[in-house]
Amino acid sequence: MKKEFDDLKEMHEYAWRLIVRGTLDKKSPARHPTLGTIGISGMPELRTVVLRAANQNESNLEVHTDVASKKIEELKWNSNVGIHFWFPSKKLQIRIKATSEIKIGNLVKKEWEKIPNISRISYGTMPTPGTKIQSSFAYEKPANFERFCIIKININEMDLTHLGARHTRALFAKNNQWCGCWLAP
Repeated sequence: MKKEFDDLKEMHEYAWRLIVRGTLDKKSPARHPTLGTIGISGMPELRTVVLRAANQNESNLEVHTDVASKKIEELKWNSNVGIHFWFPSKKLQIRIKATSEIKIGNLVKKEWEKIPNISRISYGTMPTPGTKIQSSFAYEKPANFERFCIIKININEMDLTHLGARHTRALFAKNNQWCGCWLAP
């Protein structure tokens, strides 16, 4: 565990290494971040997602979802999102502000083909996700490519807080070429 940070570039690189690890290591805390959207009612909506891709050079992340899920309706209404990662053993919080893009159809065909058949059932739940049902298992999960969707998350800001011996906090912004600045924790 890193005791403390005194170098902005080192802190930023460290955070990205942890995020990228979440795409490779199913036990990494970065594997299951919290995605926040603005609900249709104007209230925040939070849910755990599975991180599928992370690209530091392009400053983006990807998650998969069912195009019929409520979050897609929310993202069409307001594409702004937040992502939260917490690494308990590292005592590091990463808060991300971003905009999202919804990718469907031919744009996601290659990714669909990589998904194991057993996992494809996550995309096609009937009735659609969030619909009231009569009992806990009154639904079916057929695999349906037409319902597969990738949410591309284009990062604008990363706010990092490390709760080491002395707390440190830094903000990195795309419009500042990710140079970063220290903030009071």
